[in-house]
This record gives sequence, structure tokens and C-alpha cells, in this order.
Amino acid sequence: MRPSRAPAGWLATLVVTGVLGVSAGREASAGAREIAAADLDAARGDWLDAIGHARAAAEAAVPASPWPERGFRRLESIGRDATARGDEPTARLAFAAMKTAALETRSPWFDRTDWVDRAEHGLSQLAAAPPRAGH
Repeated sequence: MRPSRAPAGWLATLVVTGVLGVSAGREASAGAREIAAADLDAARGDWLDAIGHARAAAEAAVPASPWPERGFRRLESIGRDATARGDEPTARLAFAAMKTAALETRSPWFDRTDWVDRAEHGLSQLAAAPPRAGH
């Protein structure tokens, strides 16, 4: 009689589930840290670092986590605010980071089409805007 492989199958399932759970927890924790850093950098006017941290939060994709949405919203806000104050390089960087994060995290579980569209809209508005005096 052959030994049953059922215990080994259950053990493998348990190990995989545990690893996925730990990974999801780390990703969610990273998202929280990144959005906090993005908010702090934005408050200081450190736009380059704020964009980097917001993008990292947007890419911290875990089901039911609020951090990716907050990261995308922070990137959109930075882009819009930079456009309004005439800071085209910062606006371009924010909208490009938003688009890249959306494309990199799309999957059957995360539809990022809306964020890609929003980023492309921001970039197209920048491209269509007349040049500002002194730029």
C-alpha cells in the first residue's frame, strides 16, 4: 500500500498561505509608511521625494488596502497643484509616476484603467498648454 500524500499537500498549502499572508502584511505596512512619507515631503515642498513615496504607496497593491488609492490620489494632487503653479517638470513627473504605477500594478484583481486615463489627461493638458513666460 502506498503512503498517502494528503498530509504533504496540506502542509504545502499551509506554508504557501502563510508566506502570502506575511507578504500581504508587509506590502500593506509599506504602503502606510510610504503615504506618510509622501504627505510629509509634500508638506515641506519636497516634490521629488513626495512623488517617489506616493508612487511606492500606489504600487503597494494588496486586496482591501487603502494605500494604493491614497498614493494615486496624492500623485494626482501633486500633478494638479504643480500645473496650477506653473511647475511643469513636477507636474509631468507626478502624472508620469501615476501612469507608471497604474500600468505596473494592473492585474485581474486591480483595474487601474481609470488612473491611467487620469494620468494621460494630465499629461495631455500639459502638452496642450501654451508656454509660460520665462520658461
